[in-house]
Amino acid sequence: MSAATATHAQEAPLLPTKLRNARALWAVLIIMALLAGCALLFARGSMRLSGDWQTQLSDTLTVQILLEDANAWTAQTSAASTSLTDVFPGADVEVVSQNNARELLRPWLGNAALPDNLPVPALINVTGSNVSATKAKAALDAAEIVANIDDNTRYADQLRGTAKRLVGIGMGVLSLILLAGLCVNIFATRASMTAQKEIIRVLVQVGASDKFIAKLFIGQAFRRGAMGAAIGLGLASGLWLILSIMGDWGGLGWTGFGAGLTDIFWLVGLGILFAVICAGAAGMTATRQLAFERKRL
Repeated sequence: MSAATATHAQEAPLLPTKLRNARALWAVLIIMALLAGCALLFARGSMRLSGDWQTQLSDTLTVQILLEDANAWTAQTSAASTSLTDVFPGADVEVVSQNNARELLRPWLGNAALPDNLPVPALINVTGSNVSATKAKAALDAAEIVANIDDNTRYADQLRGTAKRLVGIGMGVLSLILLAGLCVNIFATRASMTAQKEIIRVLVQVGASDKFIAKLFIGQAFRRGAMGAAIGLGLASGLWLILSIMGDWGGLGWTGFGAGLTDIFWLVGLGILFAVICAGAAGMTATRQLAFERKRL
């Protein structure tokens, strides 16, 4: 008899964990967490890609040698290459061939054959760490070589602005999704309180305070939000991993273990925030609803 009593005397939650028509709510939470995770990963990828581009541009100089005589192309490029190598010993100094330099003019001059005596500017690309346009200009001036040097600053500024807009779009979408999650949990809490009004009435009759009852709905919403976030963000991680492996996303996807691990930490933080928002929405709604019902009595 005592064994049977012990078997049946099991603790059960005051609020039922399985609700009617709860599958739709679970689906909405999971989808919202999935979209929020993708928005965060997109923003993180944009920041990472912008950093890679700016690093590449900051380590590159483009030297344009202005020629008065087409026959001086070899001598001028050789002298400029030597001067630049002396100034930047560890840099990669690459001279663009004369034919390739002519091909770069076709978008402006058309496909007509260019005369051989046309003094097409010579181009030299300098790639390396700590390259300086000022030092390069000084070295070329000392060698009496007339040249224009582009340190790609304007391109870096354009890329920086584009990256900021992409990150802003991603964070804006993420904020909208979290706001929608707040609204969904407010509606879900109200529906849950309506469906469980008999349980709430019993709790009130036995002396339970509004704070105690609200905590029950807060815990329920937190667990629901945490589970939905875990599933949705897990799907977002898997989707991003597949796209990074199979798609040519460059720095926007996961280019290595470090980038993926860092983004996973961000997703964990997002999951905690998602669960907290769910719990906060439930607590706010339950407190207001209970206070309203008290006034009616």
